[in-house]
Amino acid sequence: MLRIIERFLVFWAEAARRGRWAIVALFIAATALAGWHAATHLKVNTDTSEMLDPDLPFQQNARALREAFPQIKTDVIVIVKADTLDEADAFAGLLRGRLLAQSDVISAVFAPAEEPFFLENGLLYLDTADLESRLAQMTKAAGLIETLVKSPTADTLFQTLADNDALAERADLGQETLADIYAELADVVEASLAGERRPFSWMGALDAGEPGSNGFLRLVYATPVQDFSRLQPARPAIEAIRQEIAALEANFPGVVETYVTGDPALRGEELESVTTGIGLSFLLSFALVSLLLMIAYRSAALAAVTMASLTVTLVLTTAFAAIAVGELNLVSIAFTVLLVGLGLDFAIHLLLHVQERRAAGQATRQALFGAMREVGTAMALAAATTALTFFSFVPTRFDGIAQLGVIAGAGVLIAFFVSVTFIPALLGALPRPHAPRAGGGIRKFFALIEKASAPVAAATIALGLASLALAPKARFDADPMSLRDPDSQSVVGFNLLFTDEDTIPYRLSLLVGDAEEADRAAEKARRIETVAGARSLPDFVPEDQDAKLELIDFAAGSLIFALDAEPAPAAPTGDGLAALEERLNEAYTDGPQARLAALLAEARRAADPETLARIERNIFAFWPHLIERLRAQFNADYVDLDSLPEALARRYRSEDGVWRVDFLPAEDVRDPAALERFVDAVSAEFPDVTGGALQTKKAGDVISAAMLEATGLALVVIAIFLWLLVRRLMLVFLMILPLMLAAALTTAAGVLLDIPFNYANVIVLPLLLGIGVDSGIHLVMRQQQIRAGEGVYGTSTPRAVLFAALTTVASFGSLMLSPHRGTASMGELLSIALAFTLVCTLVVLPAAFRFGEARSRNRAAKRRKRMQQAE
Repeated sequence: MLRIIERFLVFWAEAARRGRWAIVALFIAATALAGWHAATHLKVNTDTSEMLDPDLPFQQNARALREAFPQIKTDVIVIVKADTLDEADAFAGLLRGRLLAQSDVISAVFAPAEEPFFLENGLLYLDTADLESRLAQMTKAAGLIETLVKSPTADTLFQTLADNDALAERADLGQETLADIYAELADVVEASLAGERRPFSWMGALDAGEPGSNGFLRLVYATPVQDFSRLQPARPAIEAIRQEIAALEANFPGVVETYVTGDPALRGEELESVTTGIGLSFLLSFALVSLLLMIAYRSAALAAVTMASLTVTLVLTTAFAAIAVGELNLVSIAFTVLLVGLGLDFAIHLLLHVQERRAAGQATRQALFGAMREVGTAMALAAATTALTFFSFVPTRFDGIAQLGVIAGAGVLIAFFVSVTFIPALLGALPRPHAPRAGGGIRKFFALIEKASAPVAAATIALGLASLALAPKARFDADPMSLRDPDSQSVVGFNLLFTDEDTIPYRLSLLVGDAEEADRAAEKARRIETVAGARSLPDFVPEDQDAKLELIDFAAGSLIFALDAEPAPAAPTGDGLAALEERLNEAYTDGPQARLAALLAEARRAADPETLARIERNIFAFWPHLIERLRAQFNADYVDLDSLPEALARRYRSEDGVWRVDFLPAEDVRDPAALERFVDAVSAEFPDVTGGALQTKKAGDVISAAMLEATGLALVVIAIFLWLLVRRLMLVFLMILPLMLAAALTTAAGVLLDIPFNYANVIVLPLLLGIGVDSGIHLVMRQQQIRAGEGVYGTSTPRAVLFAALTTVASFGSLMLSPHRGTASMGELLSIALAFTLVCTLVVLPAAFRFGEARSRNRAAKRRKRMQQAE
């Protein structure tokens, strides 16, 4: 069988050399056509949920959730973050209005805090005790509100605060509240004196809510009009959102932070991160590979031939990907960098063998045919085993790696075809034969390796066996956020969602048939220890509404009177500022009151009209906003399911009558252990539950199993294939030994360096089998060709193995520079794996040969001795 392969390859190379000009022209035309097709048809999909088998039960549940409530995947979320509630609410309200006007690219907008329904009925959602406290605070401020409604000027505010009797009579504000107002005023006056914008927080003065650990957050949900003719269908909407944000930020300089997140934004930024990273890695790897080829060949002509064959391989494989899959994912997109390394292996082995024979005095034609006889069969075996390794990915339930298996497996076969067809044609078309140069440094390097191989091999095997103890500690990080650039705006915003129980993205959801079933599920879930709360549409109907409406109606009398006071503007005299300064100096010697007194004195001494006007603008910047919200709050009315706003209802009740119940985690589920506890506990009670938390856990389980399956299948397929060809178990064992050691060492290194497996780098171990066995095949078969007693280090094969591995390391190592953390981790782990593979192949395998030869010689000597004794 091997002889047949050898004779066919020699015949094929001779045919390619004879028809060199037609072959070269054909490849150039095919490459141009393939390049056009790839550029116009190949797309990229960064959705990690679509990298798994859609027929898996949890995938079907997730699809049912997305179909019933598509906004989960389609909505762009704008997070507004501010130090004061006034700024957060004002910005969110203005943004909501601007986005509603963008109806050509945005089909719906939902800003919970700014929806008219919640502005009017928001007080009903407070606990009764909190509502009483809030209304009491507002009632105490009724006098002050009335005074400022009549005359909203700084002079009026200062005079009112200064007049302690009037304050007690009109506002009945306690000293604690006054201290908060004085502290806020001091900050406003200080910023105004410095020429800065610093609005007074009226909502804070009325105790309208405490900020979270990240300040006050307001969310605006925008449903984009999808343009599926684009690579990123939501991009026009995202661009419009960012333009509107930029326009608003000019009126909120430095006081409001905004983050655009949600699935479309996350995927868009990830796509840019991945493509930018892959593009940079490709260019860098191309440059490094070119340099390594010059060192390997010491010939610009042979380096050019190799790079030409690589270019053809990449373009043809990319066109195949466009035809076979049409859409790359986060795993399969790495095939371009993958083939920069793998696509060179065949060319390097073939051309270094040609160079070896040219150095022995043969003409280029004889050198080519001799090299094809020596290395062609090994190349064919390597291509077959590597392709089989990649194709072993296909049966797994992990569609992401299955797709890579199809593309990379075909790519390896294309690379082999190009090497045995296009390269002989190019060598025949070169204007004159290449004159090889000696490489003494490389020979000395291999001589040193040969001397040290025994102890190094023993140490490597010992380390490989010891590393097996760390294998159980290897883990898979199934969180897709771990792959993304942590500094990107969408990821920072996404992490902010975890700071509020109501916005946690990693929750679980259950689909039920009606409101009663939703109520029962929510009540049952609340008894689960790992569940902090449950949300369904009925939960948005406030409790104790009769009592709360009575409290609101009771407080409305004085407050509505204050809010509807007739304006009676008074000309500013400056007396209020002086009166408040005097009052504070008389009554206080420290604290915010004393600080405010000093600042007011500075403002009075400056006597600058512009400064005083700035103080007034800052104080009353959000006053109209406050009055508008207060008026709305006293329009509260009884709420039932039918009166809930449609924008809210369709998030929990689909048009087809499917109801959604959300379960919120009690722990931070960004911790894998906490996520597992949450998912396991809820799944035990609700087997059909779905959602981001379950997707993350189940994906990890499926992918881990898929990798074990792919690795095991690849190992079995490779072993069977090699045995069928060579029919010697010892040779098969020697070919596989280096990659088994490398796999154990790589796994241990990942544990020690805390590089977990993820969606991107999970291909390392099965990939290691395909790449690693190639070198073993070349060394084993070359050892079989040379005379007994001669070392393989004296041939060109170790040199070819070294530079083939170095070019592969260079191509993968460049991935470490990618801003996409998943791609970078792929580069890290693959570089480690290939380094171990190189050591195991060049050191352990030849040492194993010598050990085997020594044992064979000893057995032969013993047999001769027994025969002599028998005679």
